[in-house]
Amino acid sequence: MGFYCKEVELIERSSFSPFNSPTAVQMAKEHVERDYAVVGSWEDTNITLTVLERYIPRFFRGAKLMYEMNNNKIVNRNKNKRKPFIEPEVKAMIRRNFTNEYEFYYFCKQRLYKQYLALNLNELERHGLLN
Repeated sequence: MGFYCKEVELIERSSFSPFNSPTAVQMAKEHVERDYAVVGSWEDTNITLTVLERYIPRFFRGAKLMYEMNNNKIVNRNKNKRKPFIEPEVKAMIRRNFTNEYEFYYFCKQRLYKQYLALNLNELERHGLLN
């Protein structure tokens, strides 16, 4: 989330509020809405690439096809083969401590899904399938 907050503005706005704060989340959301056409994730690769292709075709035309053609060649080097068990209490503690980051993550994810839905609705309307 810190990437989407501008530190100077954060300091000016709240007489220094930490990054993990409601103020920081609100600022990050505002910056995303104002400055970024699309914020996607690798978690939703097909949706992200579809939205990027349609919203920014100059740079992303054919991105989904290119990804599909080369997907079998892409190796995930960050995969953890020995994933340790994490106690539910630890997971709960992390969720409590990162509530602002979770809020921002779900905001970006919801925004991406809305963009994808809008594209699909436009496509259906174009083919006369919506009344």
